[in-house]
Amino acid sequence: MEAVTDPALRQLLDSARASDSSRSRAGFAALHRHRADDATLVGLLANLAECKAFVALMTTTGTERWGTIAMSGLCGIVLQKSQSDASLIRTAAIASVRGVSHLCLDGDGIPQASTSWPTFVASHIELGDEISLMVRTQHVTGNVVSLNRSLLILDTPDGGAFYAVVDEIDEVSIRVPGSIRHD
Repeated sequence: MEAVTDPALRQLLDSARASDSSRSRAGFAALHRHRADDATLVGLLANLAECKAFVALMTTTGTERWGTIAMSGLCGIVLQKSQSDASLIRTAAIASVRGVSHLCLDGDGIPQASTSWPTFVASHIELGDEISLMVRTQHVTGNVVSLNRSLLILDTPDGGAFYAVVDEIDEVSIRVPGSIRHD
């Protein structure tokens, strides 16, 4: 093999070699980050959502929830409990996940939603919806009167109003007559 003596060709080859090396390092780093993400609860939930897995979840308040993970995001999941009943559960409120059926997870799960918790909640409920909330250990049921990025207001069955700071809500259960609404 002959040495390259032309300075312009040598510079071009050196530049191409450096570019290939840089791309290789970037690809390796991306694979490493992806593998690290899959080792997190968010990665596991994404894998379970891809499989439409039926799971038992334990929340940080000690409440067990059963259902199919219909959607996952960085901030929370949609747990489909029945055709007309679904819950939005904040990722930070999930203490453990147990697969009820045999699962074949490939470790390539990518969250389907990368929005904030308030945006995630707002995208799944509408004014007038009958919902149940879990704010820490407090359980409240009512109809949605108002919702913005920071505050959710419910009309409660006793004729009162309940105000919840959206970032403090751990779970929202939605009941829709007929079947669950899909975005």
